[in-house]
Amino acid sequence: MSIIKHIVFVAMSSIVLTGYAKEKETPTAEIKVGYRYHEKFLRGNVQFTERDISMVLLANSEGSKFYSPDTEYKDSLESTPSGRAQAKQVLNAAIKKYAESKDESVMNAIVYKTFMYVFKDYGKAEMTVYDKAGMVERGVYDEPFGEPGWQIGDSTKTVLGYECIKATTDFHGRQWTAWFAPEIPLHDGPWKLQGLPGLILEAYEEKDHHHFTAEGIENTTAAMYPIYNPDGYDRMNRIDLLKSRRNSLDNNNSIAKASIGLDLGTDAPSQTEYDFLETDYR
Repeated sequence: MSIIKHIVFVAMSSIVLTGYAKEKETPTAEIKVGYRYHEKFLRGNVQFTERDISMVLLANSEGSKFYSPDTEYKDSLESTPSGRAQAKQVLNAAIKKYAESKDESVMNAIVYKTFMYVFKDYGKAEMTVYDKAGMVERGVYDEPFGEPGWQIGDSTKTVLGYECIKATTDFHGRQWTAWFAPEIPLHDGPWKLQGLPGLILEAYEEKDHHHFTAEGIENTTAAMYPIYNPDGYDRMNRIDLLKSRRNSLDNNNSIAKASIGLDLGTDAPSQTEYDFLETDYR
């Protein structure tokens, strides 16, 4: 069965559930979309850099999960005593390699590139977002889909062999351009982006500091696991989470000295050239 026919079938069918999983049945996805998230960001409030992060959208007829498999793997290790022991071994090995080579890439095995998870519930028209809220804090909040206010244009381009149509919207402080494939009748996309008559295969904001590009689509029966250690996240609203995260970035040295006695240098004035995916918290 082709991916397109399969998705149409899924839209008319019920969720398939597996017996695995964290003390309750876990829904399985019907489609998997791999995205490359290219981010230009501020490191340590003074150094601008960029990186690619591999992200995945798992979806079925009821909802979706957008996350980084690398982040989920690290979270899974931290959720059990044996996993934490393994993570400590990886940490020690990475530190040793870095001390010998001074190659920062060896630290990728332990460094989180993103903490983001976005779970969408199509029936409730609501998403639940988990993300970093500070130097060590993590937060969770619910957000209604709302009306994205997409403006659909006439321009087209091909992404992964699908003819996509251009659409634009203003969302949480940024102007976004999206390219969606009407041939794939899934009203979803990367991150929080959704609400178009077709799957979003590419999306970027006006400065191109945040850019999502689909790199593969396939049928799947992958389990859509809930997040590990949900008790480790503080319930808060979206704006407060972003303000808290910005404060930790702008005052990272003061916070580190106060909390763990580590001097990272001096706090730098708040930078706004490179900002988070959402900027309406300012």
